[in-house]
Amino acid sequence: MKLFKKALLATAIFGAMGANAADVSDAVKFTSVEGFAVANGTLTDDRSVRVIVREKLEAGDRITLQFGKGFDSITGVEAYPTAAPFALASGNIAINNGTADYTFTVDAAESDFAKGKVVLELDTGYTVELDESFEVVVAADTFAATATQSNATVTYSAVSWQDGSAKDTTGDNTGTFLKFKNQYTATVKTALDGVIERKDGVKFISGFPTGAEKTDTLVLTLNDNTDLLDAVAANTTVTTFKLAGDFSDMVAGDATATASGDILTSDVAVTAISPSLLTFTVTDSAGEGQDGEVVLTLDNATRVAVPERIKATSFALDGSVNYGLPATASVFANASAGKWIVDATIINVPYFPVGFEGVSTSVHFANEGSSDVNVIMTAIDDSGEEYAAVDMGDLAGDTVTKYTQGDIMKAFGITAKTKLSVTFNIDATDGVVNAYAFSNAGTGRQALVTSQQTK
Repeated sequence: MKLFKKALLATAIFGAMGANAADVSDAVKFTSVEGFAVANGTLTDDRSVRVIVREKLEAGDRITLQFGKGFDSITGVEAYPTAAPFALASGNIAINNGTADYTFTVDAAESDFAKGKVVLELDTGYTVELDESFEVVVAADTFAATATQSNATVTYSAVSWQDGSAKDTTGDNTGTFLKFKNQYTATVKTALDGVIERKDGVKFISGFPTGAEKTDTLVLTLNDNTDLLDAVAANTTVTTFKLAGDFSDMVAGDATATASGDILTSDVAVTAISPSLLTFTVTDSAGEGQDGEVVLTLDNATRVAVPERIKATSFALDGSVNYGLPATASVFANASAGKWIVDATIINVPYFPVGFEGVSTSVHFANEGSSDVNVIMTAIDDSGEEYAAVDMGDLAGDTVTKYTQGDIMKAFGITAKTKLSVTFNIDATDGVVNAYAFSNAGTGRQALVTSQQTK
């Protein structure tokens, strides 16, 4: 009985060892998400995975490549082309071994192309050394119309020429030929950041181009990665951006768009403006692609409000690319595009510990003006958590107001010891409000650094 159990155990171990082999990467190059959708099963670019052998292969050793159900037309094996355009013949696969000189011969008796099984024997006179690699390349038309990332795979295994025992039995033996990346992306390079002058609210005191006190700009960087496999061809895309904000006093002509890089200025246009939404488009009309920058300029010089005042508002951006199908690809989803704020005094306490035993931390505000002023508080902590803005009420005029660590912990819902960086946005200008923060550990009072900025 013990011998029988040992035999079973040995068989199980051997079977497990043979279950995986070598290290097989996923696709060497990414496929365009959008291009794959447009192709609808008719691909044009060859694809490959890389096999890294983890045990030396000798002449006569055989490797088996078992392709998944995402292939339906493998018909042969050819020598890898050494000259451009490197495209394989229809239905073929090839081994690209770079500068190595070893070669394989197809074992026709063991192979079954119809079932995706290809058996190769390492030719006499050659070895494949430990950690050497080669690529398994497949022609584009070998993929089935039903190919997906999970079924467009190949599984590698190897056996010894001497006794047929499994070789190279460590690592991940399966890789997929389809690894996806979005062809179209966009980022906010420069957000809208106008700070509205408090006195009359008709101009910005920051955020505007030189000499244009009522103007602010949003800069977007667009990328069209045509280096991806089966990328969507240029001259087929329209990207629509929707900027949400308060445009209730702006009219047509108050927003304009320009471009640089591969994007033509003639291809960008502001198409609509409503009280809460501004729409602009980027059209690839000349086949130049969508790599470059788009600058949206908002000019408040002709606002129709009476009295003419710029409105404080936050901006959120959505963007989608129509690339030749009814469906579109999103490049933004409610992304922050900046904000316009009324000028204020910003006071930051970069180190403000709360909740620590034996330590009492507080901040005192001196409002030297006669009017009450409102305080909005935000914070981040040492673990990277951001605490949303809370209204701390008003600082009474001509007096000092104290915020204890308990006040701040309650406002943010903090119940454990935390190291904060706290920022106070105060509805006051000209240094009317000043702050003094300190920490008391029972043995003395230690001042905390604050930074103040009147915006």
